[in-house]
Amino acid sequence: MPAVDFRQFTYYPCLQCSEPEQIAYRELSEEDKDAILPIVELSQIKNESSFDSTVDAVRGLFGERPFILDLCKDAAPEAYVPKTNVDHAKVAKLQKAQDDYNAALLAHIIPTDGFAKWRECASQFKGAIPVLQFTDPASQSKSILRQAAQFWKAGVDRLAIRVTPETSEEIFPIIGQIVVFLDSAEQLLLIVDCGQGRQQISERIEFAKRSAARVLEELDPSQVLKLSAVCLHDSYTSPPESAKIYESRSRELWREASTGFPFLFGDYGGHRRWKKSTTYMPGDWKAQVVYALPESWIIYRHDNAQDPQGWIVGSKAILEHASFDDGFNCWGSQLVKSAAIGKLDPYGSARFWHAAKINMHLHRQIRYTDEAAEGSDEI
Repeated sequence: MPAVDFRQFTYYPCLQCSEPEQIAYRELSEEDKDAILPIVELSQIKNESSFDSTVDAVRGLFGERPFILDLCKDAAPEAYVPKTNVDHAKVAKLQKAQDDYNAALLAHIIPTDGFAKWRECASQFKGAIPVLQFTDPASQSKSILRQAAQFWKAGVDRLAIRVTPETSEEIFPIIGQIVVFLDSAEQLLLIVDCGQGRQQISERIEFAKRSAARVLEELDPSQVLKLSAVCLHDSYTSPPESAKIYESRSRELWREASTGFPFLFGDYGGHRRWKKSTTYMPGDWKAQVVYALPESWIIYRHDNAQDPQGWIVGSKAILEHASFDDGFNCWGSQLVKSAAIGKLDPYGSARFWHAAKINMHLHRQIRYTDEAAEGSDEI
């Protein structure tokens, strides 16, 4: 497989392994899959799913396609124990499954022998560009460097490293040391993850600028122009009930951050990530239809709970909305158009509509970044 040129890709969606995210990616066209370099975080697919099942799912989903392999460090939540009519055997079985997943997760972030378990895991994916793992740079510097060196020794010629606002400043000198033993800074991708949320945009922008600047300070001048970095952020959280147009702030953040460094663009696929404390699944749901626009979404949320007709009514409302733009065609948009004429089967389940939202968002952002790049070439 030829070496990946990070600057060849203009969109880096960050996906986890939930069923909707898997469906959304799987239903992309081959052309769309070729256009992106996804950042894939191994995560529990659903309650009781094992870590091995996650590995198998990602291997099946991506095959030999290149992608960036990371690890979601969020633990599987505790088993939910109802207040009445407790089935203790069922709760114990669920808790064991969650504990087993967490034990496997912990094994992959233990720094022993340069994060040997993580390196073993990454070796199972033919097209994977591994993200270097760490939890505490101050105490794990030697383990991080050994991890990078062992990947390099094993023939992995592209690596990535991810920093967040919570990452200790000690990581930046380590990044500089990693680049020293690579042939070129072109072989390392810096992922600057500004997080999820619609607030503190100026602080997130400043974090992105500062992170890029700190890494550049650690590089030899001959390597400064060779570094590629992704600015990652998503502003899709929980729209208010009355929302019709819900503006995204991710492009705004990326544009402002890029005044200090030519960041590549990334987001979480327009998908809100929930951190659950228990496996509790609420019984009630309301049908929601989300249609992706370049820097916003049209959103319809049905009034009635547990009413599949909401997807039909919502799809009709989307197509009739003044901001509806029928300028693109993908699996998710076809799902909306089919539902608008009353054809719901076999997609009368929430997971497909979450997948449709993500699928449309990915497709739209691919087209939007391509249009922006063409526009800049003409100037």
